[in-house]
Amino acid sequence: MISNATTAFHKYTLEWTDVSIKIYVDDVVFYTFANNPTTPFNQNFFLILNVAMGGNMGGTIDPAFTSSAMEIDYI
Repeated sequence: MISNATTAFHKYTLEWTDVSIKIYVDDVVFYTFANNPTTPFNQNFFLILNVAMGGNMGGTIDPAFTSSAMEIDYI
């Protein structure tokens, strides 16, 4: 869990190799997924940036919330 995911900037990194997919947050490994030829991650794809809200990663959503912005430095 990233305690300040909604209040601070973070560097999210995806390291994709033939054997694993590693997700980093601020240069620290957050999750590792085993990759092999049978997984669907070895095909052409598009990058979709999702701003969905809810779940337990960012904390409780204020019921008065109406809008926000997603700022991206680089991809």
